[in-house]
Amino acid sequence: MALSGDGTLFVEGWDYTQQQERLAVIPKGSSEVARTIPLSRGAHLIAASPDGTVFVPNPNLGTVSVIPPGAGAPAYAITVGGNPREVAVAKDGTAYVTNQNDGTVSVIPQGAGRVSRTIDVSPNPGQTGNPHGIAVGPDGAVYVTNITTNDVAVIKPGDSAVAYRVAVPGGPKEVAVGIDSTVYVLYEANGLSVIKPGGTNVSLGLPTGKNPGHLAIAPNGSVIVTNTADASVTVFPAQDLRVSGPPVTKAQAEQPEVKEAGPTAQATSGNDGTDIGFDVPLFFGVLAVAMLLGAAALVLAAGRRHRSQTAGEEAPVEDLEDMHAFPDQRQR
Repeated sequence: MALSGDGTLFVEGWDYTQQQERLAVIPKGSSEVARTIPLSRGAHLIAASPDGTVFVPNPNLGTVSVIPPGAGAPAYAITVGGNPREVAVAKDGTAYVTNQNDGTVSVIPQGAGRVSRTIDVSPNPGQTGNPHGIAVGPDGAVYVTNITTNDVAVIKPGDSAVAYRVAVPGGPKEVAVGIDSTVYVLYEANGLSVIKPGGTNVSLGLPTGKNPGHLAIAPNGSVIVTNTADASVTVFPAQDLRVSGPPVTKAQAEQPEVKEAGPTAQATSGNDGTDIGFDVPLFFGVLAVAMLLGAAALVLAAGRRHRSQTAGEEAPVEDLEDMHAFPDQRQR
């Protein structure tokens, strides 16, 4: 499905009666299909631009069909790369197409009838990483999932090359970007990865159902995932997806992981490069309280020894092992 800026809903599917791939057009507020548009055979992961133009990738033909607003059929087809899979449209109407066989992304400016440039998104020259999912962030950055090389290629606005990559194990397949530039990646090993805005590694990993297919971000910030094998939908509330702390820089991501001596206040797992948070203000608060309690205990002990010696009794021996300067944070 795809939704245009005016609220028109486009739904692609197979018409069993006509034995024809078709695009159904449902106007905003309507409960009926206004018209259908015949398409070529094959799976079509469509996208709509803000002005209502619909882009239909044709994997078997190596083209993208362009349907202008209000049209009843594709106006023309643009030749892209081998096996085009998905299309993402930026705010300015520029369309980006993933070409799975070629390991590239084709760029189509708004209103253009041909590709303006092609971007290689595979990490290994001459080989494809099987790019599949694609999304454009609020700032115009483009995110592309490479299934077989387990990474998300990030292209900065206006660039013609990959700026950096984020490792996402498990076969990253689909991607979506929130209004705050948080990136959500659905991977084939039954999970969802969360990348902080500007981050260069995965900060959070959450399990999905079996064989997750697609994902979408709801207006309230929750993420919805369809699970094909389970015939189910997984809903991740927005509060479960929040990742605290500033964005992780590339230099920080390349540093070896440092293990804390004690238990941490927060930890998430599910992906390599998991980000572990530590509540610094709370730690120092606990430390200060512990020091005060320890000091009070020493004062009381000294008072008891003084009174015992005054009474002619032997001073008790304090068991130092029972005096904890740092209380176990796991009991918080």
